[in-house]
Amino acid sequence: MAYNTNHNNNFVEIYAIGNELLVGQVLDTNTHWLIRNITAAGAQVRRTAMIRDDYDDIGEQLLAAIARQPKLIITTGGLGPTDDDMTYRAVARALNLEQYEDAYAIEMIRQRYEYLATVRPNFDPSLTESRRKMALFPRGAEILANGAGAAPAMALAVGASILVCLPGVPVEMKDIYATSLQPVLARTIGTGGYVERNIILDKGDESRIAPVLLAAQASHGTVYIKSRGQMVEGTQRLTVVLSRGGNDLATVRNSVIMAEAEVVAGLEALGYGILKVVE
Repeated sequence: MAYNTNHNNNFVEIYAIGNELLVGQVLDTNTHWLIRNITAAGAQVRRTAMIRDDYDDIGEQLLAAIARQPKLIITTGGLGPTDDDMTYRAVARALNLEQYEDAYAIEMIRQRYEYLATVRPNFDPSLTESRRKMALFPRGAEILANGAGAAPAMALAVGASILVCLPGVPVEMKDIYATSLQPVLARTIGTGGYVERNIILDKGDESRIAPVLLAAQASHGTVYIKSRGQMVEGTQRLTVVLSRGGNDLATVRNSVIMAEAEVVAGLEALGYGILKVVE
């Protein structure tokens, strides 16, 4: 029986935008960081991808994502002042939305460059055309303040989904996630949690324990059960991992503990010893 991924429909898709990612100039650490934080909030990341700085590529991927109706679609990258920073233009084009210059965003950008002029010698804080470009948003966007950089982010309701566009600079992306994005996350994916339990065994052989895990998965379809080899305190060990996220943390924890009890009983019946359980 397969792991049941439809227990809460709290799905998220993440898209990293930028040619630099797809030629290997920059390592995409943003997606990994977002997956860990979104999972910890109780939602489930169903799909990620990297996309070139191309109107058609960005539009095609976003329209396909919107058709799948996840609760949340997140993009990173392409919000800056250069011509290849085209995420907002690509969104407006794909969704047939007018772009407009947002006064709140302009003020945030102006304040950022005035601040930079106080800490950088001979820095010109003028609102050039390139800098004003960062305040051009698709109509209907909710502007999200960027406390660590110049480019504001946005949230946009699109059908059953909320589309969030974040900067690609990691420190800026993380700042927005932790501050101005939090109200958006609270009303989309909620404020749930994630529980993971690692059962560390005294011997190996994944093939021998596979029937035990299959039976437990059939009984506890909302819990993801997986065996894997991993280093534990400098020694290669076979570990069984049980995990689940959701909006009700007490329910999530109880379901994982119940599945764990069945897995442990089955493993012990096969003669396996449990060295320890780590959460």
